[in-house]
Amino acid sequence: MNALFDIIIPTYNNCDELLACIHGFEQQTIKDFRLLICIDGSTDDTIESIEYLCSHSTLHIEILQHHDRLNHGRNATRNLALPHIKAEYLAFLDSDAIPAPDFLEQHLTILRKGFCVSAGDLIYTNADTNAWANYLHTRGKKRFESEELVPFQYITTGNLALPSKIFIELGGQDENMRLYGGGDTEFAYRLHMQFHVPIHYAKQAIAFSFMQKSLPFALNQMQQFGAVNLRYIRKKHPAFSEIFRIGEIIGDSMQSSLMRFVLNPFFGKISELFAIILPHSFANPFIAHAVGSRIFFGFKTGKDPLQP
Repeated sequence: MNALFDIIIPTYNNCDELLACIHGFEQQTIKDFRLLICIDGSTDDTIESIEYLCSHSTLHIEILQHHDRLNHGRNATRNLALPHIKAEYLAFLDSDAIPAPDFLEQHLTILRKGFCVSAGDLIYTNADTNAWANYLHTRGKKRFESEELVPFQYITTGNLALPSKIFIELGGQDENMRLYGGGDTEFAYRLHMQFHVPIHYAKQAIAFSFMQKSLPFALNQMQQFGAVNLRYIRKKHPAFSEIFRIGEIIGDSMQSSLMRFVLNPFFGKISELFAIILPHSFANPFIAHAVGSRIFFGFKTGKDPLQP
């Protein structure tokens, strides 16, 4: 008999965090699930540690790897699970997150409402000391109430649950996107266009994580996203003009010109400076502006991607 949930967990060289994540699943109130551990060319002790854990745990764990054992990026790594999915529902969790004991139970409460997607919550335990974590706590679906419908752009596979048929019929995530950013957004757009499925904010389906990124590192990733994957998504889905409002920003209107002026890298650098020196509670508006400036600068200076 197939499990109720298959859970996809991609991992790359973070063995200790992955083990903590797996131990979190030993505490679940729902026991009917399989863990599909998708290894992205890890060179640490991940494989040996998971094999040892499999022999000492009651959890049903399957280890999946790329044939060449090399690093292929998170999208391709999650797709390793495609031929192995058997459960009615599919859950995604990043390997550096620890699920609350009722993680699956809360997702199931949403999924049993009908054909829908359950977008869970990720709580950073160091949000009071890490500016980037604090900023993320104010963005996206976190601005909505529990179980409220949210826009498809707020889907993130860091904590997500949905009927398995959706991921299978979409063919998983786009494996051409190997660098940082946009993989979830591109997947969410295809999901929205093909299924028009309602997406509920599962505020009580919680996982906990510790933010490792500094603000400068995160902003550099945003610029890389603008230069590569954002341009790729725009070329693959030209009708998706609302992604990060880029269609509006590059337009010919007076408002577009004003937006480009505001996002000038000079002003972006000023916002970055304020974001670093101000307390977190005052820094978030400046971080938001710095993010927009970095993304647009990357988009403007990047090269056209190959035809998707």
